[in-house]
Amino acid sequence: MVKTLYIVRHGQTFFNFHHKTQGSCDSRLTALGIRQAKAAGDYFRKQKINFDAAYCSTQERASDTLELITDHKMPYTRLKDFCEKDYGIFEGADEYTLPWNGDKLDAPSMERDDHVVERMVNGLKRVQEETEDGQNILIVAHGDIIAMFSKLYNSNIPHFSCCSFVKFLYDKGTYTFAGFYEPAIDVE
Repeated sequence: MVKTLYIVRHGQTFFNFHHKTQGSCDSRLTALGIRQAKAAGDYFRKQKINFDAAYCSTQERASDTLELITDHKMPYTRLKDFCEKDYGIFEGADEYTLPWNGDKLDAPSMERDDHVVERMVNGLKRVQEETEDGQNILIVAHGDIIAMFSKLYNSNIPHFSCCSFVKFLYDKGTYTFAGFYEPAIDVE
């Protein structure tokens, strides 16, 4: 039987608003980020999607988003494996200073992309061990880690807006990409 995973990017933060690089460092949700998370929660309720289990990264922006999506009514597990990529010496710097090499970020102090994906896969293994077939699972994480994982399954999503999410089906050890959604794209 299939498990359904809804992997959501957190709401807008102060660093997002000010175009600062934010990976392992953290900043709180803006008023817009709070509204985005509530809009995502409203979307799930309107679609009658009820979650049986919930997980997020250990970063506050993810846990705050999860709590807003679930209206503070659901216990959840925080996993370091779902944390955003560590941008090394570029943490907190203006986004325009990032050392792009084609479509990849390339600097010795940054966490390697393959390590980021490995962490995500390890976190998902734990989720699979702790959940049952037929369950709906909410995971709140971060744009780059979600994008890197999604690319493994041929999803070509150019940008993860705040509180957008991917849907994956998990059956017999295999993930299948089942959609990309932006329930908060028009929130102001």
